Amino acid sequence: MSCHNIGRGMNYVVKNVIKMYDTGELTLEAARKIIAAARRGVNWCDGNEYEAVEIIRRCRCGRCLKKMEAGAPLYSVWDVPVDSPGYSRILDTEPEILASEGLCSSCFDIVINRFLGDENAGQRERKYIEEHRSEKEWKANEWREE
Repeated sequence: MSCHNIGRGMNYVVKNVIKMYDTGELTLEAARKIIAAARRGVNWCDGNEYEAVEIIRRCRCGRCLKKMEAGAPLYSVWDVPVDSPGYSRILDTEPEILASEGLCSSCFDIVINRFLGDENAGQRERKYIEEHRSEKEWKANEWREE
């Protein structure tokens, strides 16, 4: 059974990191690294990584931390139909560790292109996601105010 309390606790940390980032107290890189540490930290207590980033995962890009406009899609790295070695570590792959799995279209392309070593992979995979994600899945992942 999963420990939801650790996720809620780390989500509180993430909420404060975002406040500090928004006020300029933290750089983008520092904020993203701290958030990624909170996301990974839940694994010490059988937690769920998505719970640690719940405050941002449906309204901010996990790479640039840009707050998305209502209705703007975030593309999950987990929706890419790839069986590549190391794929389970895509969120933690250098040179940029990601805060969360949902990315704006620009960042999605950058991350997927780099990860797959193909300059057209991101655009191709976004198209695949758009064609195969059901209306229910889009609704489940739709933008939510932080």
